[in-house]
Amino acid sequence: MSWAELFTAASGTHGAFAIRCAPEVGLSPRAVQWRAEREAWRHPYPGVVCVPGSSWNHKTQLAAVQQHLGPRAAAGGQSAAWLYGLVPRAPSRPHLLLPHAQRVKTDGIFVRRSRHVEDQDRIALDGLSVLTPTFWSISMAATTDGESLRASIIDLRQRRRLVLARVWSRLETLPHVPGRRRLLRILTQLDADGSDSVFEFQVRRRLEDIGVYPAAAPWRVVVAGGRAVHLDIAFVRERVAIECIGFIAHSSRSQLNSDARRENALAMMNEWLILKLTWDRFLHDWEGFVRELRAALAARG
Repeated sequence: MSWAELFTAASGTHGAFAIRCAPEVGLSPRAVQWRAEREAWRHPYPGVVCVPGSSWNHKTQLAAVQQHLGPRAAAGGQSAAWLYGLVPRAPSRPHLLLPHAQRVKTDGIFVRRSRHVEDQDRIALDGLSVLTPTFWSISMAATTDGESLRASIIDLRQRRRLVLARVWSRLETLPHVPGRRRLLRILTQLDADGSDSVFEFQVRRRLEDIGVYPAAAPWRVVVAGGRAVHLDIAFVRERVAIECIGFIAHSSRSQLNSDARRENALAMMNEWLILKLTWDRFLHDWEGFVRELRAALAARG
C-alpha cells in the first residue's frame, strides 16, 4: 500500500480524504499531513485534505465535511434536493442533517438536527451519505410550504425514487415528528389523486375548480400489438383524454423517443379523442383549452 492507495481512496469521495484514515492505506497521519502542507493541498476542514487534481464543487464540499464529521452527517435540505435532481443548482454551502445529539462548530455549512433520524434513513449515493428520499420528505415537512413539498414528492415519485407507501410506513413510527400532519394530508391527497407529474396534478386541480371531474388516476388502455399505455387525464364515458405535455418530462433523447412511440400508438386509437395541453397554454390560454375540452365532451357525451 502506498500513496497511490490514498489517491484511489480519495477518488471515491470526490478527492476528499480524512487524515485519520491514513493507516488504512499504509501511511501515517504525520506523513499525510507533512506532504499536504509541503504541496499546499486544500485543507477545507480540520483533519481533512483534498488531493491535487480534485475539483472543488458541491459534491467535494459535502464529501469533505462528511469526512470531518462522519457518515451520520447526511446530506439533506437543498443539498439532497440537488443530488436527487429536484432543483437545478446546488446551494452555496452544504446542507446537512445530523442526529440531535451530534453537535458541531464547523463554519460554512448549514446544519439541522433531528431526534428521529436513524441509520435506515441514510443511503450511500455517489460516494456521499444522503438522506433517503423517504426521510428527506419527512424532514422537509416542517419547513416547506405545502405546494413546494407536494411538488417535490410528485417529482421524486415520477423519477421512481419515492414510494408513497414507504413514507406512510415510516411516518407510522414517528408520531411526533414536526410537520407530520401536513405531510399526511399531502400523501392522502396524492394517493387519492394518482397524478404522475406536478403538471398533471395542477391540471386536475383546475378541472375540479370548474366542476369537471375525470377518472381519479391515469387510465390504462391497450393499443395495437397488445401494448398498454396510461392516459394522463381520462374522461372514460366520453372517451376523451388530456395529455399533459411538459418540458421536463421530454428533456432526454430516450424519453423523447419513448413519448413519440407512445403518441403514435395513441394516434392510431379510433375510439379515443386525445387533447394535448402544453405548459405554456396551461399558463396563458387555459380558458381557450377549457372551451375545446367542453366541446369535445359535449360532442362525445
